[in-house]
Amino acid sequence: MTTATLRTSRAFSDWIPASWAYPETGATRDLRLDFMRGFVIPLLFASHFEFFSALMFIGWERIGVVSTAEVFVILSGIVVGMVYGKKVKRDGLAAVMPGLLQRSVDLYRISVVMILIVAAIRYIPWLDSTVITTFHDPYGGNTYQLYPALDANFSTVISKALLLQIGPHQFQVIGMYVAMFVLFTPLVFFMLTKQRVGLLLGVSWMLYAIHYGAPFQSLRPTGAQFEYAFPLLAWQLIYVHGMVVGYYKQDVLNFFKGAWGQRLLYLCVLMTLGFIWLTLNHPLVQFPEWARLQVIPPDTFLYIYNEYFPKSKLGIGRLINAVVLFVSIYALLTVCWQPLHRALGWLLIPLGQASLYVFFTHVFLLLAIMNTPLPGYNDFWINTAIHAGLLALVWVMVKKEFLFKWIPH
Repeated sequence: MTTATLRTSRAFSDWIPASWAYPETGATRDLRLDFMRGFVIPLLFASHFEFFSALMFIGWERIGVVSTAEVFVILSGIVVGMVYGKKVKRDGLAAVMPGLLQRSVDLYRISVVMILIVAAIRYIPWLDSTVITTFHDPYGGNTYQLYPALDANFSTVISKALLLQIGPHQFQVIGMYVAMFVLFTPLVFFMLTKQRVGLLLGVSWMLYAIHYGAPFQSLRPTGAQFEYAFPLLAWQLIYVHGMVVGYYKQDVLNFFKGAWGQRLLYLCVLMTLGFIWLTLNHPLVQFPEWARLQVIPPDTFLYIYNEYFPKSKLGIGRLINAVVLFVSIYALLTVCWQPLHRALGWLLIPLGQASLYVFFTHVFLLLAIMNTPLPGYNDFWINTAIHAGLLALVWVMVKKEFLFKWIPH
């Protein structure tokens, strides 16, 4: 490495004390990824517990036109690529397949269990389960039933549950993980072992392009419910690329230490700031005027948003935003780890390490809180207390390993 390259690689952290940096000890687990998953949990609560509170100032696409799902899927791909990739390199793909199959079975089982538990809850007369058995489209104004009628045949409910065609929309992203594990993970590792990375990424982009150019919701190969929100052909792109990054993690990190990598890092940070500026122009009426920019006219912003940032099709703008935001946050955690870890690590890392558990339990916490008078007050401070209290409760449940024996984590 040349002297010029060394100067460039130090430039990003010149103004930050070296003692703040993430300790590169060679540990298998990357706590920065756990921290990032934990950071997404409050944003998840902001998305699914739709009470306007202080949490919404970061949760409702305030740090970019990105939802929790994009970050979770990228992280999932990276972790799978890292953890299983190490075993693939050491023992071969055949030795890893039982573990991949078991993980797929675990995810599928918890998805079906969730669907059936909610299906049974609907028959409790004094419990209003609407929040987890229907989906209300805030843009179109329509409400969709996510379960068959109460008088439907038991066999109909079972068959739809097994095919993941019903279920609470707050949990459906787990169904997408099932499909990713079964349909893509073994294939990606096979291509990586054959060193056909270019072909792999090319096919991934081709599938994305096919879906992007197709009529809305026309391509749903699995027929599962999750494909309405997370069509597989589109969302596989960030999962597959995440796996490749995880598999070659050290090579990727070494690239970003070099001159061109540092330039790309600066570009990612600048683009992240640009996307934050863009999304602050969103004419969301829930936010006070002081919290909204009005540089871009509302009609113009909504046109840009709908054309380039649709979530269901993983619009190209949303895709780029998710990538540059991920790189920027990871870089921030790398150079400022110690203060961030001291300030928030105690909260976010346990949540991130038990993210599947949080996903499962938050559905029932949502059901519980919606059956109290609290949401009906529609008060900013009460709503903030609800969000803070629920996050604190989940954190305590994780720390106490409540029902860890029964709920995957």
